[in-house]
Amino acid sequence: MSTLEFEVYSGGTISINLDECSLCSTKVCLEVCETQGGPLVLDDETGVPTLRWIAEEVTRGGCSECLGCELDCRVHGRSAITITMPLRGFDKYLRSLAEPLVYHERGPIHEHSH
Repeated sequence: MSTLEFEVYSGGTISINLDECSLCSTKVCLEVCETQGGPLVLDDETGVPTLRWIAEEVTRGGCSECLGCELDCRVHGRSAITITMPLRGFDKYLRSLAEPLVYHERGPIHEHSH
């Protein structure tokens, strides 16, 4: 599998499956990225997204981390983009809850100790 992967300012990672991108007719990720002034552009030779700037520039803030490319790709493309973002402080927040939460498919259910 051919992949374009780069880090963003928050410490997150954007990973794009270029094999799926090559089969995509919408290239909707590029539209939303251009609207946000982001780093993705179409590589005319390969027909898949590439970076407009070097990876270090993207990591220093060239991506606004709007998450639009992943969302639009899932809705109108081929689900080729995966964004992984750090949730700093989330573990501390969970430990601070008075009651532990247990998540089920229908949403959070509070678990009470007896």
